[in-house]
Amino acid sequence: MRTLLHTFSEALLMPEISLRTLADCEVMLTVDGMPALRRTSQTVEAEIRHHGRRYLLAMPLSEAIAQRLERSIAQLERLNSPALAPIRLLPDELQGQHPSGERLQESLILQELPGESLWNLFGTIAPTDLHRALEQLDEELARIDLAHNNLKSENICWTGERLVAIRPWHAVVGGSRELDRTALKALQPECDTELTLSDYEEPYQTTPYRWQGNNFEGLICFESNRGFGYMDAEHRIVIEPQYLWADDFHEGRAVVECASGMGVIDREGKFVIPPHYEMIEYRYVESVFRIRKQGLWATFDITGQQTSLFMEEAEMPQFTETY
Repeated sequence: MRTLLHTFSEALLMPEISLRTLADCEVMLTVDGMPALRRTSQTVEAEIRHHGRRYLLAMPLSEAIAQRLERSIAQLERLNSPALAPIRLLPDELQGQHPSGERLQESLILQELPGESLWNLFGTIAPTDLHRALEQLDEELARIDLAHNNLKSENICWTGERLVAIRPWHAVVGGSRELDRTALKALQPECDTELTLSDYEEPYQTTPYRWQGNNFEGLICFESNRGFGYMDAEHRIVIEPQYLWADDFHEGRAVVECASGMGVIDREGKFVIPPHYEMIEYRYVESVFRIRKQGLWATFDITGQQTSLFMEEAEMPQFTETY
């Protein structure tokens, strides 16, 4: 996985020789001049500008994820819904080289960013407008029968007129929308925040967190200078920051990464699946974990019990797709 991250980062530093159709793009950089990457359980991604527009450029973290997202994106394109930002697959977009010298070609995903992240806009938009926009988003997702399954505020853009969902890595057509309804309900109190003059007069306060996510099952993932951890709704630390990376909680489980590898923890921070693996992918629809070790894949259930032998990816049993 670190090889993939390095390959993607190197390609973004030299788009003119590493990207086929986006050779003239501008990549958002950190203060130290490196691409500003964001890691999810499915992809590694960066924000770019191309011909005056902002985009999310993402690379799947495994072949299995890439194949599933390819099918999903084809279905999402056919939906052509205003609730989803335009998205398309760029076959063999990244032209790179493996440290071993092997030539690499990776397909990337390009999604337009039609506005600012909702995370950055709480308190700047009238609460009545936001509540109406949340209802409109929910109604449109219901109309097209789509479960997004990851409606965090940073995965929703405000266009000035409506809310649009991005990062549909877990989206399922015809799936249960319970996660979406819960997530949208959790966003409603944030919409009621209104800025006053005193907010602007308050001196700038530093925060101990580099980043914090949304409330999932009563726990909020955050990143500090000590790593990723979890806190409750009152910002009391529940699981100390200690991980290289961490995902949100679902069904009382969260995927985390340590120096020794990736694993799965429960709400107390105890490992249900030890951090010994190269890659862990949580399948929302089936409530199972797909786990890679030494290039081979196996499935584990929500209790951490292994339910299949490790085998080549092509030999893995196929889940029933609902895209």
